[in-house]
Amino acid sequence: MTDSAYQGPYALNAMDEMDEETELTYKPGQYVLSEEELDKKLDKRFEDFYRRVYPGFTLSSGLDTMGHGRAELCLTTDTAQGIHWYEQGNCKLGSRKSVEIRTGDKATGNDMSVVIEADNGHIKIHAKEGNLILKGRNVLLEATADDGQVTLSSGKNMKLDAPTILMETDHATLGATTDMLLYGGSDCLLYCEGNPVETGSGQDIMIAKGLTAKLISMLRSAKMLFAQGG
Repeated sequence: MTDSAYQGPYALNAMDEMDEETELTYKPGQYVLSEEELDKKLDKRFEDFYRRVYPGFTLSSGLDTMGHGRAELCLTTDTAQGIHWYEQGNCKLGSRKSVEIRTGDKATGNDMSVVIEADNGHIKIHAKEGNLILKGRNVLLEATADDGQVTLSSGKNMKLDAPTILMETDHATLGATTDMLLYGGSDCLLYCEGNPVETGSGQDIMIAKGLTAKLISMLRSAKMLFAQGG
């Protein structure tokens, strides 16, 4: 078999990118590697390659993957579970049913038992077909950016249930597109620090024109604020 006649599994499609120094023999629809160039590419491809098969799992390194580039270390079970590290900095942990992390049995009340921190980029926790449960003695949500915001969104209902609810802010807008009920079991107070309390109805637009326009403007401003960062 001559070099130019090599048609084995390493024959490359004409659209593949090749090094300028690679010696190629052209055939219709293909560039075919000579045996010498094939040996060079195989040596380069497998110089850091390692693969060891054990009962139930495989340990490998230096292999090229389709989605994440070159792998540094891959531990893969026979049922396609495992943990993989890639040269570009990614790490993938996969299981067929669940992943459980248990720690902190010797931690004190002031220790951080589990820390998930991203120097850049986002953190996403998504339960596609189940509930997302955050539970602790105290639950703290804090937006640290100067213009940061916290957004709570629901397709149907949102419930706040506590003996005492306190909301403190510089500006507050509460709007309902259909009905709104303010109810106090014993007392219901409306208080304004600097000016009289104003009430108005859109049905009486001639009397409450200034107040109605002010309320609508405040509502639109609030909607625009949360639409920008949502």
